[in-house]
Amino acid sequence: MPIFTGIFLGLTTLLFIGPVFFYLLKSSLESGFEAGLAVAVGIIIGDIICVLLAIYGFGTYFESPDNQRWFAGIGGVILLLFGFKYFFKPTLDSVNKKKNLSRNLLVYGLNGFIINFINPFVFAVWFGFYTYNQSMYEDNSVLFSLVVTLLVIFVTDILKAFFAQKLSPFLNKKRLKIIFKFFGLIMIGFAIRLIVLFFNL
Repeated sequence: MPIFTGIFLGLTTLLFIGPVFFYLLKSSLESGFEAGLAVAVGIIIGDIICVLLAIYGFGTYFESPDNQRWFAGIGGVILLLFGFKYFFKPTLDSVNKKKNLSRNLLVYGLNGFIINFINPFVFAVWFGFYTYNQSMYEDNSVLFSLVVTLLVIFVTDILKAFFAQKLSPFLNKKRLKIIFKFFGLIMIGFAIRLIVLFFNL
């Protein structure tokens, strides 16, 4: 049944730990649940666009090695900038402060969207999900299954943000700085992976 397929595919994404996962955790630890929720919204918007691109036949365009190469290169550079920022200059000014959060939510959401959308592996996953559903169901059922997958991903991202912010009261600024530097290193690692892909395609 499409609903079970959608739930299954959504839960399998928990196994794909990419840079956006660490940004979601960082944002929740840094500024609380609202920031994590904003990131989750940015992530799901990027995923919805990927689904629409798959439905409207852009999978063939993405399969081109040249296009994949430029996606990897641009994504690698952007992730590298994020990684350097979090490693060399981890910002802790907004930790546990709600006063200016409302005007920063858009930034959190936009960053979540960018980090998710520039990752070519995200496109590969969604185009793969779409192809898998097409092999099993008719058009309406394919769409229903993909919507369920999106909902499962959104709910799990919200839960990640919720539980991450629960840890923030137990972390002082020194520990958070170490954690953010670690997240920066992780992003640099993902960036190098994409840059290597750029030169190898």
